[in-house]
Amino acid sequence: MRKKLRICAVAVLAAACVAGASLADAATITPQEKKLIRAAKKEGGVVILNPLFSDRTSKKMGPAFIKRYGLGDGFKFRNVRKGTGSTVAQVRQEIKAGKFTVDIHLVSAPGFFHAAVKRGAFLKLDSGKWKELVNVVEKAGQYHNYPYIVTPLAYSFQPVWNSSCPGLKDFKVTSLFDVVHPSLTGKTIVTDITKSFTTTNTVIGLTEAGVDMSDFWKRMKATKPIVMFRTEPRIQTVINCERPVDMFNLTGRIYQNVLKKPSLAKIIKSSHFKEGQVMLGNQAGVIKGSPHPNAGKLLLEFLMSKEGTDIYVGNEAIYSFRENYTPPENVRPFLMDLSKVKLIGLKDWVAAQRSFKKVRGEWLKVFK
Repeated sequence: MRKKLRICAVAVLAAACVAGASLADAATITPQEKKLIRAAKKEGGVVILNPLFSDRTSKKMGPAFIKRYGLGDGFKFRNVRKGTGSTVAQVRQEIKAGKFTVDIHLVSAPGFFHAAVKRGAFLKLDSGKWKELVNVVEKAGQYHNYPYIVTPLAYSFQPVWNSSCPGLKDFKVTSLFDVVHPSLTGKTIVTDITKSFTTTNTVIGLTEAGVDMSDFWKRMKATKPIVMFRTEPRIQTVINCERPVDMFNLTGRIYQNVLKKPSLAKIIKSSHFKEGQVMLGNQAGVIKGSPHPNAGKLLLEFLMSKEGTDIYVGNEAIYSFRENYTPPENVRPFLMDLSKVKLIGLKDWVAAQRSFKKVRGEWLKVFK
């Protein structure tokens, strides 16, 4: 008993026993986190709205979050996953009505967050973890608006293909223009950029990097592609060899299918463009008026910690902006090494939205 008391006394100095956290984690818990733990316990739950975290991720993230901070068995973690546009629409409606069901909003929507912060819709943060990400975020040209909005993670649209399909055994992609080679006629998918602001932002980013997208669209049209939108059905089309080359998909989709059928790891390939990869940072903030504001702030800190990052990167195969971060071994084959890739951001993420009509109009001229 005395031995246990001595151990706890040491832990109290590290604020671990008080917080209920494990001794191993005590040194990594910041003063900002310690301030939030007691209030988060009283609030009893947290809700995060996002388009990314699957049920598989949620089932691991919730228990790990609760355990790290000793929040107790009665604490409720809820992950709500909707489409990108749907998450923005819901939070807009809740802000307008002044009635809130969500604590954290996580999505790639710089224009929305910029306008919402100007309206005072997000709480001010005091983060001990943001400093571990901000350098990489800014190097990658990403939008953030700290102390209200942080950008913990990202995805990027990459070329994906099925090497087992006819004519693709030795196919490789190093340039964007490799996916419009005449030999790929009848084998390609073109993304419908009119239905996605993340894809539209990707096109804007590539254009700002010097790529002639007007010429690219004409060459793509010559391959007689099919037009598709969502990444999930597109990856199935690639797997089935119906259209084995997709110009813009997510390597996380490969990983999700490899979990179901491991043999796909040998044939479904991905790469990156030498012209650069547009990183689509997902911003996050705690909504003012939310039911669990302190728990929301604490969950944001968890998402930026190595432990939290390992959970969503290891289950979704998406990218973290943590400095000097090494992804879990199981997803490394599906992710780019960001230190070796030309990363593209937008010159002005907020102003870019004004270019959507023009950029999409150029696409529509080719793919009516």
